[in-house]
Order: sequence, then structure tokens, then C-alpha cells
Amino acid sequence: MITINDVKQIISKLSLEKGISDDNLSEDVSEIVYRVDVFECGDTPIIDRHIDIEYSFGDYCEIREDNPLFQFISTLCNLSLGQKEEEIILYQNDDE
Repeated sequence: MITINDVKQIISKLSLEKGISDDNLSEDVSEIVYRVDVFECGDTPIIDRHIDIEYSFGDYCEIREDNPLFQFISTLCNLSLGQKEEEIILYQNDDE
């Protein structure tokens, strides 16, 4: 699992990307979750890898696999694209 300092780095990069002020937004992060969704299209599976940043106020931000922030978080957490798990909790705010 990642630390609150890692979360601050992630939110800072996300804020720069979105052009918004983070204003301690990292304190509102309740979970960061790596997800793999597999959809069947005939005989061809479509694999959708993404990272969801979930906030305590009910909103969330989905980081797609082609986003450089996805790569940053993957490297930070030593995630492998070949992982079989459908969901991995990377961060969970224990205060909630």
C-alpha cells in the first residue's frame, strides 16, 4: 500500500493535469484502487485497466491506462500489467 505522502504526489500531478488547485485534496482521498475489467466481445476479451481515485465526498476520478499518471502510480506500487487480480486497493484512508 502507498503512503499519504505518495497520495499527495499523485494528487499534485492530477491537479496539474486537470488545471485545478489541489487545496489539500489529498486529505479527501478515501481510496485508490487498481481495477481490471474484462469484457467479452465475441471470442475476443477486451481488457480495461484503470486506477480509481475515490474521494470521501462521493466523487471519483478514473485514471486510464494510457495516461502518464497511470504509469507513475503503477511504478510507485510495482504493479504489473499481467496481474490477475481484478481489484487491488493501493491506498485506504484509515480515518474513515
